[in-house]
Amino acid sequence: MTELKLKRCTNLKELPQSIGSISSLSILDLSYCKSIESLLTTLGDLKHLTQLTLRECTNPKELPQSIGSIFSLSILNLFDCKSIESLPTTLGDLKHLTQLMFQGCENLQELPQSIGSISSLSILDLSYCKSIESLPITLGDLKHLTELNLEGCTNLKELPQSIGSISSLSILDLSYCKSIESLPTTLGDLKHLTQLIFQGCENVAELLQTIRSISSLSILDLFNCKSIESLPTTLGDLKHLTHLMLRGCTNLKELPQSIGSISSLSILDLSDCKSIESLPTTLGDLKHLTQLTL
Repeated sequence: MTELKLKRCTNLKELPQSIGSISSLSILDLSYCKSIESLLTTLGDLKHLTQLTLRECTNPKELPQSIGSIFSLSILNLFDCKSIESLPTTLGDLKHLTQLMFQGCENLQELPQSIGSISSLSILDLSYCKSIESLPITLGDLKHLTELNLEGCTNLKELPQSIGSISSLSILDLSYCKSIESLPTTLGDLKHLTQLIFQGCENVAELLQTIRSISSLSILDLFNCKSIESLPTTLGDLKHLTHLMLRGCTNLKELPQSIGSISSLSILDLSDCKSIESLPTTLGDLKHLTQLTL
């Protein structure tokens, strides 16, 4: 047997200990098994398991330490596992893990420092992990991480300076991280970042001048960043920027003259920017602009 799918077995209370003996098992899907209270240590015996899906298994409070022994695991999906409070340190032993999905784990308090050892990790989704207040500095060791989703992490207070070391990062989503007030200077080191999303980050007061160094950036979304009053003069250095979304930036007073140098800009959204009284004359230099929303 290579696949065992028990989706929506809502009355299933536990798995048999013998499950660890299914040596050829590659996929185990326990989605919506809402009556399972805990996970077996024998899961660690599934040496060929590549996908473990626990979506909306709302009762387990922790993963067994033995999970670190599933050396072939590439996808771990804990979507809406609302009772999970902590993760085992052995998570860092999963060297072939590429996708780690924690969206909606609203009681998860923190990530283990060992997460930095998951050398193959490419997608880390922590969206709506509302109890997380900080991220480990070892996050910067994830050299193959391309997507980091922190949307709805409403108690996250700051990003670690080490984030600038995630050299492959392409998408960073900080939407509705309402407790973040400032950004690390190392953000400018993310040379391969194409999407930077700050929707609803209402306490972020400014973008750093170092944003000019994110040379690959194509989408900058500041929707409802109500505390931002100005944009860096270096904004014009973002030659590959195509979308600049400033809708709802109610305290933004002006755009920098340098905006006219963003030669690839096609969409500029200034709707509900109530404090802007005039636009820079350089706006006319945006030859590829197709949509201007006021």
